[in-house]
Amino acid sequence: MGGRCVCRSCLLTTVIFIGGVVCLIVFLGVLPYKNIKFHVLDASLSQFYLTNDDILHYHLDFSLRNSNKKTSISYYYIGSSTYCYSKDLVVVSLTPFRQGSKNTTVLLGPVFQGQAPLKLRGSDLRDFNNDQRDGSYSIHVELYLTSKLKYAGGGRGSNIGIIAKCGLLRIPLLGSSFNNQTGSGGIFNTKKCKVSTVNLDSSSD
Repeated sequence: MGGRCVCRSCLLTTVIFIGGVVCLIVFLGVLPYKNIKFHVLDASLSQFYLTNDDILHYHLDFSLRNSNKKTSISYYYIGSSTYCYSKDLVVVSLTPFRQGSKNTTVLLGPVFQGQAPLKLRGSDLRDFNNDQRDGSYSIHVELYLTSKLKYAGGGRGSNIGIIAKCGLLRIPLLGSSFNNQTGSGGIFNTKKCKVSTVNLDSSSD
């Protein structure tokens, strides 16, 4: 009977120990990302029009602020995509970089420029016409990043994927008659992005 109690006690201790290690790994690997914040600082359109053959011509510039309060982070891949009027436009990449703790980095760019087929019907066409009249357009922006933590002792954490959803942005068209008439000058209001993470090492198993 005493032997069984000892075995059960050892088993319970082992389970608690393993559970504690798992919790610690999750704590160290995921919690620091809760302190990362992305903001779209500025955004503007120098070109955004639709031709008679349903081709959208666009040129969008915007800059990002990335705040990191806790741990050094290396960003190996940074991609950004735009979406408007039920259409994905394009994905562009930014230059990878390493960011120290208690640091704020301003990323200039990316530049979304090009042409895309865009057939607008129904509510999408109505929204586009309203935006064209107002001189600012509704565009969704998302960021996709691959990163890795660097701890104080020199160790590195897991590969973490970061998705920053900046949501619907009202982006002014530079030089539009609406902005000139109202004197707003195409003012863009800073927008905070919603950040979520995924452990890429676990998802690849």
